[in-house]
Amino acid sequence: MQNRSFLFYAVASAAVLLPFAFEWLSPLYGLILVGAALLFQGKWHLNKWLLFATAAFFDWELISVWWSPHRSEGWDDLVMILPIVLMGLIVGSRSKDVEMKAYQNWGLLFAYATVAAWSWTVAESLFKHGWVQYNDLELGGRLGIHYQSLYLLVAAFILEAQLWNNARKKHRLLHLLLIVWLLFGCIMLSARIHLLLLPVFILVRTLDLLRGKIANKKKASLWAAGIIISMVTLMAVLPGTSRRLTDLKNEWRSIGGMVDGKQTNHRVYLWKYGWNVAKEAPLIGVGNGAGDELLHEALQSCEAVFYRKKEPYYLYEFKYDFHNILLQNFAEGGLVGVVLILFLFTVGFLQSRGPWRYAWALFFSTGMTESLLERQAGVFLLAFLILQIQTGNPSAKAR
Repeated sequence: MQNRSFLFYAVASAAVLLPFAFEWLSPLYGLILVGAALLFQGKWHLNKWLLFATAAFFDWELISVWWSPHRSEGWDDLVMILPIVLMGLIVGSRSKDVEMKAYQNWGLLFAYATVAAWSWTVAESLFKHGWVQYNDLELGGRLGIHYQSLYLLVAAFILEAQLWNNARKKHRLLHLLLIVWLLFGCIMLSARIHLLLLPVFILVRTLDLLRGKIANKKKASLWAAGIIISMVTLMAVLPGTSRRLTDLKNEWRSIGGMVDGKQTNHRVYLWKYGWNVAKEAPLIGVGNGAGDELLHEALQSCEAVFYRKKEPYYLYEFKYDFHNILLQNFAEGGLVGVVLILFLFTVGFLQSRGPWRYAWALFFSTGMTESLLERQAGVFLLAFLILQIQTGNPSAKAR
């Protein structure tokens, strides 16, 4: 009866809706169901660290609106992060005894839904164009390349953890094939932060397994080595991915300015001018909502020319965020804001288990090149990660 509870199906709906990101059926609805289920079926059980981290993060976001010269944007930012805050407060104060298998099933539902959404996206692109159109690869038409790549890798971590359980051989083979498909998808998407992180995370995961009690450590090592070699080979061979890596090399060479007609990535300029904005109020920041506006003003003096195909453009022609979670928080909330968001991520990482711990680490690492909390895709995923902290069986361990 426990697995048929409102909570189980509420979390299941949230897990399935996340990667599809339908405009007419938002993942927010699933998260609302989860919150309602915990409130009505849960019992009081305080997670003091999570409560403190969430409340402190929100309080500073709220307080910093008052000295912001752009309060309207600050209130909009508060509304954006509400799913994270509410999930953290609810999970930190209410609990529900759930078997560890239920949590694993929720993870698998998210992974399967991600596989289905990604496969549908690729199939749709093939049907429309006869080939995979890079610009069409957005889950549900709402998740950008970096967000989609992040979802694929989180799903791959979840499925990989299932390989070491006492599952049937055919289930292991299915999961292995799905993992390969997801990793291949990450290479197709060519989000460069993930191209660089993928071999590192596989190596770290392998070392983690070797420290554990898995039955065949040699086999695990060979599989990991084979996957890393295959991934690196595909990165070098596939035209789109190799071109992205070549662009990265040229951008690195041209950080100080154009070299051989190559301009560096726009992020370098966003970070440079964003740092100048952050230095205006290093302790408390310029105020919530003011960061992007002041960055836009600062970019008026940026003379770097970029090209969309053959069309030149300047950075100030568009409204950019800082493309870095820490820099975004440093600019708007100062050193205090940075400490609080680091505290929230530390609590989430330490209180998670198995693949969810890797998901937290990957989310934070991806945030070094994307302001993930400026988009619903990042906010909803982080709210879902907070939900996975909640476990009714503290003695159970996930590999």
